[in-house]
Order: sequence, then C-alpha cells, then structure tokens
Amino acid sequence: MRTGILLPLYDDPWQHGLRRLYEAAELGFTGVWTRDVTLTENDGVDRAVAGDPVADLAHAMGTGLPFEEFGTAILCAGYRHPLSMARSVVMLQQISGNRLVLGLGAGSRTNVNALYGLDRQARRQNLLQTVRTLDDLLRQGGRDLPDTVRFEKPPGFRPPPMLLASGDPAVLSELGPYLDGLMVPGLPPEKLTNADEGHPGALLPRTMQLSLAVSTADRHLPVGVRDLGRIAVVEVGAELLAPLLERYARHGLERLVLHLPFDDLTGRQLAVLAARTRELTTPVPAGAAPAPVGSAP
Repeated sequence: MRTGILLPLYDDPWQHGLRRLYEAAELGFTGVWTRDVTLTENDGVDRAVAGDPVADLAHAMGTGLPFEEFGTAILCAGYRHPLSMARSVVMLQQISGNRLVLGLGAGSRTNVNALYGLDRQARRQNLLQTVRTLDDLLRQGGRDLPDTVRFEKPPGFRPPPMLLASGDPAVLSELGPYLDGLMVPGLPPEKLTNADEGHPGALLPRTMQLSLAVSTADRHLPVGVRDLGRIAVVEVGAELLAPLLERYARHGLERLVLHLPFDDLTGRQLAVLAARTRELTTPVPAGAAPAPVGSAP
C-alpha cells in the first residue's frame, strides 16, 4: 500500500506554511497531496483551509525534494475550465518528471458550488465533460478539437493516472472506462468490510483519504472516531497505530492519503506516523503506471 500526506499538513496552514515539506521529506514520507478549497463554509463545522492546489503542488515539486508521488485530492471540475485544467496538468507532470496522480471530483460544498452556478445536474455534467476532455487531450492527442487549434505536450510526457471521487453510480458507470482508480472517503476500520459491495467501480484500485489523530500523550488510546460534522477523525494511540494501518492495508487499498487536522506542536505525531507508514509503503518509480485493475496492492 502506498501512502501520502495531505497539504496543508494541519488545518492551520498560515501558521506552518509549506516549510513543513522539508520535515515531511526528512521523515521519509513518499507522497504529498493537495486539496481544492476555494472558500470555507460558515456552517460552524467546516474547518478546511487550503491554498491553491496547482500552485501548492508546483511549489512542492520545485523544491527538488525526493517525493515519489504528487497528487490532487481533489481538483474540483466545476471550478476550472477543462482546457485550462488540462494545461495545468501537463505543466505539473512536466515539472514533477511524470510523478503526478490526478484526483478529480465535483466538489461537495453546496454554498460554494452555488457561487459557481453549479446545481446537482450541472455538477454532474461538468464532471463528465471534464474527464472526457482530459482523456482526449492527455491521452488521445486532442482528436475532439477543431482543426483550427491543437493542444501541445512536451516530449516524454506521460498521462498521469486519473482517479475519481464520486458516489454517483451513474457517473461511475459512464466514466469507468476513463479511470485508473477511485478516491474514496475515509472510513473507520470496522466499516471497511464490504464497503464497496455492488459499487459500479468496485473493481478499480482505491485511494482513501483518511483524517487521523495520533495520540503521543496516551500512547495506548484505543481506536475511536471523533465526529467533526463534515469529517470524522480516526483517533488512536501511538502504540496502536501500526496494527490500525495494517488493517487498512489488508483491505486492499492501493493508497492511503493521510490528513492530520490537529497539530500537537511537538512534531511527535508526524514522526510516529512516518515511522509506521514506512513499514507499509511500496516504492513507486517516477512516472510508473498504476497497477492493473484487480491486481494486488
């Protein structure tokens, strides 16, 4: 199972900034991921704060740090025109040396989507169009473009794996042939069994974004879940972290992207997490293609 951490590292990005990238690299994390939060909802529970995902990833890539993967978790289709998104993807893939993993979704914040003019149907149609356009431009040579224009890609460009975050069966059925995997919401370990039974994309490799809090004060804290309204955080003591991560690995996830909403200000939480994820991480050569559908992680 591959692992990565989500930027900003904690839900207080203005305090820490991207300098934490160097700490993450020194600790041996192999993947960094960004999220797309243009606006935070004033609903009393939305705590997400983030920069621009394309700018953040370009900065991370430009440091020259030896991360094996750079991912988006996710890019929201409705917030960018597909042609502009395709150009951003090409440039990120070039800067990173073909190490990008492209996670896409429709965006789940109702009030934010409304400002973009996206109701339920518009979100669905926009997502369908975006995935098809990216497939055409990145993989098919722009066959659907008119003869008056062309889409340029640099020498040596490889289309990045494309992962989709969607629980819409109709969308998953229609877009399945274009996808290399799914991005699934974080679940506590007891809910993993049969979570995908009957799902249209059940055979696709899965990447899970998991919100996690590792206690270094109570190192034997049993696994539990703290409900924050919009997300649920899995809490665990440092001594019980390894068996928890092994449970996720045994469930056949291709990748676990870890979101740490709480900073303990000591660095111990991050260090413990790094030590345990190194035991689970599969090295990924730069530009490697995703594993075949149905293959072992």
